[in-house]
Amino acid sequence: MNNNGYLRPFAFGLAMLSASFFSTVVGAISKAEPAASPSDDPRILYGRDIVFDVYRAEDKVGFHRVAFDANVLGLTVRSRFQLKIDFLFLTAFSYDYQSTAEWHGGILNKLEARVDDDGNQSKILATRAENTMRIEHAGGRLETAAPLFPTNHWNAKVLGARRVLNTLTGRVNEVRIVPRGRETVATERGPVPATRYAYTGDLDNEVWYDDVGRWVKMRFKGRDGSTIDYVCRRCQGGPTGKRTP
Repeated sequence: MNNNGYLRPFAFGLAMLSASFFSTVVGAISKAEPAASPSDDPRILYGRDIVFDVYRAEDKVGFHRVAFDANVLGLTVRSRFQLKIDFLFLTAFSYDYQSTAEWHGGILNKLEARVDDDGNQSKILATRAENTMRIEHAGGRLETAAPLFPTNHWNAKVLGARRVLNTLTGRVNEVRIVPRGRETVATERGPVPATRYAYTGDLDNEVWYDDVGRWVKMRFKGRDGSTIDYVCRRCQGGPTGKRTP
């Protein structure tokens, strides 16, 4: 997440793939060719949604879901993340994140987010006006150059970004996203080859994408130093993807 939140690198957010971009990024680090053509509609990649189970060490502590719907201008993306850590039958920590983003032509037009960080609540509003993104958050207001990718991770085009909108703080973070090798990741379809990317700079986390640009895994450190893992429950989607309840 952000530098002040429990989920420091989490800042999640996230549109569509171009074949030229993805072949440049992935092809440079892998001999594998994409198994299918990426699409500007993430519903073709993912189906109606993505769902991850969230683990802290060996314990399942939450979930993250991203849902995709068409609107009159393009795409609405709704994200929900919940985490609850119990200790001696009591809730020691809870986190609830919700956001709604509007995309048009692969560009983020608007994002509204609400965060409940163990009882501390905050809101973020980002709106695009031509080449400017206007952002309101708990610390004030700012304007920055648009387009800008949010940190919701479903959109693999973020791999080429050097600036991202932190959807937990509302701040613009400077980052470098670098490939760290190839791995096999468990999904609802079984193991799939994927590339691990590391965020460096203002954020510090790791995100895995398969060979057509689907987000399939994530890992970061919690505020207490524990490891938080995202495990795919439903991330393969597409017309041939299996559905799970």
